Amino acid sequence: MAKKLGKGEKLDLILSELSALRADLKKLLKQKAAAAEPGAKDRVRPLPALASAKTSTRASGKPAAKVPAKPAAVEADEEAPATRQASRTA
Repeated sequence: MAKKLGKGEKLDLILSELSALRADLKKLLKQKAAAAEPGAKDRVRPLPALASAKTSTRASGKPAAKVPAKPAAVEADEEAPATRQASRTA
């Protein structure tokens, strides 16, 4: 009969299998990289279009007119803080 494994032994077995799988994965990735085109890593990816560039043109293709931003003075009305009603549940 097989000996029953304890918690530590089970953990060791799982970790050893995990390390073996990681080693296999690394080996497969190296094989895949070697089989790929030699210039594939040197290829430059285009930059994604900026959101501001999309909003600056209209559907007609003409650029939208830019309105200069003017600083606005905002005055806040001073109000007395609202008084809280007492809860009726006591």
